[in-house]
Amino acid sequence: MTEAWEQWEDPRRVLARHGERPSKRFSQNFLVTESVVERIAVAVAPTAGERVIEIGPGAGTLTAALLRRGAVVEAIEKDPRMRAILTDELAASGRFSLVAEDATAMDVAELAGGTPAVLVGNLPYAITGIIFRRLVEGFASVDRAVFMTQREVRDRILAEPGTKAYGPLSVFVGVAFEAEKILDVGPGAFFPPPKVRSAVFRLRPRAEPLIDPNDATFTTTVRAAFGQRRKTLRNALRSVAGGDQAMADLGIDSRRRGETLALEEIVALARRIAQIESA
Repeated sequence: MTEAWEQWEDPRRVLARHGERPSKRFSQNFLVTESVVERIAVAVAPTAGERVIEIGPGAGTLTAALLRRGAVVEAIEKDPRMRAILTDELAASGRFSLVAEDATAMDVAELAGGTPAVLVGNLPYAITGIIFRRLVEGFASVDRAVFMTQREVRDRILAEPGTKAYGPLSVFVGVAFEAEKILDVGPGAFFPPPKVRSAVFRLRPRAEPLIDPNDATFTTTVRAAFGQRRKTLRNALRSVAGGDQAMADLGIDSRRRGETLALEEIVALARRIAQIESA
């Protein structure tokens, strides 16, 4: 007999079978378009037996697509109703387990367990910021990650210096990862339809990070430079010891604003500030 996970099934049918509905509390919008689910699974590209950590699997639609490709899926799901559905629907695969409840508290390095992790997830907007903070904290333990977020978040991550979308998220993710667009997804692909457009993108670690994104001086420099976007660097870095000297040493015009700095310039600035502080 064919198991439920072995073929596509609309998550609305799965929810109905278990007498459940999407929860506003958990910001649930279930992906109901098969072609989009398949595109995400293709972007993850798991090899047979490869471990994939899925954040927020919901009713298990993408999870099943990954299992059909031979992945071993370890899921992080907070909603106890979905945890029950996932166990009931996917346990028979022998390659599915629930490993944690709260993705906002996840330790990527611990979850990876010494082997670079593959991560995937349709991330609720409310927790997107903290998820990327956890990802950056554990960047050295990531093999690749495929996420669906609000399109605005994707655009911020891929933003170029000097654009409105460019900011701390662009910088912290950009120094450690290379980002690639996969596809845009309209509200009609979900149940219930969200009020915003979504996007899928893939992150791969740089061969060599430009700097450890968790470096204390780097973090301080980025926060200061982008803290008030209308401020010039001279004013923005006033609270950072060595900021003026570092800009002078590097030939960075202090009349510029933080959002005009390329990743390499921010990294050089932070490193020079650290040298001045330790002198």
